[in-house]
Amino acid sequence: MRGVVVPLVTPFNEDYSIDLPALEEHISYLQKAGVHGIFINATTGEFTSLNNEEKKLLAEKGRELVTSTFYLVGTASTNTFEVIELTKHAQDIGADYVVIAPPYYCPLNDEALFKHYSMVAEKTEIPIILYNIPRCANPMSISLIKQLALEYSNIAGIKETIDSINHVRDVIFDVKGERKDFKVFTGLDQHLLNTLLLGGDGGITACANFAPELHLGLYKSFEEKNFEVAMKYAQKLAKVSKVYDLASSFGSAIKIAMNIRGFSIKPVLRPPYIMDGEEAREKIKALLTSLQLVP
Repeated sequence: MRGVVVPLVTPFNEDYSIDLPALEEHISYLQKAGVHGIFINATTGEFTSLNNEEKKLLAEKGRELVTSTFYLVGTASTNTFEVIELTKHAQDIGADYVVIAPPYYCPLNDEALFKHYSMVAEKTEIPIILYNIPRCANPMSISLIKQLALEYSNIAGIKETIDSINHVRDVIFDVKGERKDFKVFTGLDQHLLNTLLLGGDGGITACANFAPELHLGLYKSFEEKNFEVAMKYAQKLAKVSKVYDLASSFGSAIKIAMNIRGFSIKPVLRPPYIMDGEEAREKIKALLTSLQLVP
């Protein structure tokens, strides 16, 4: 698995129920666009606002709909045994990978995090993508990532949502350098090109929900060694990533941008998150207009 992976939004109706027709439409759109992977129950998909039955429902529905790309399922939880349960479910329905963020409430040291991931790796066989996201209160150190990667063959890679090129460099050089098949993805749109240049494998980036043509254009031009074009796409992605600064949450920013671009997914977030109002919408529209993503 390489390239552009989309951490899918979860569409909701006005009553906060899951909008399955909108999910089907969006997955169809992304597959036609040519993305390389689709990731359900992601942070962008508000997985912390879903119960286990809903997570399993979405995972099963996604498995039905994703037919031409790699299929990834998020199975993170603050409860190790719940992670094992969800990971086994993803394995049973035929997902290609699971993505597991660290427990996100109590701070844990490397020993505790190693125990958490090792228990999941030992109880399942599906390839695991670690998810390093410092906002979880448990950032993953290079030494921990390396220990997990070298000890467990089914720990297959990492998504790095960390705004540090030095950290990503060290994961690529120190971990992927020793285990060549270990995948390294950025979780930040603006870091896609430099991750690829360092030897990483691609991006798992939320803005690809509404502007996958930018990410795919960058990846294609990089693969073709057309670096001048890749640089132009990288500059656009750096600009589009400013969308996160224009709303109170990344979920609000992504769904507003999707609404402006004409996607049928409703601008609804589950509480405790709230959608921003007209002021944020106008700022996001101006940003998308400047990138020629809307007229």
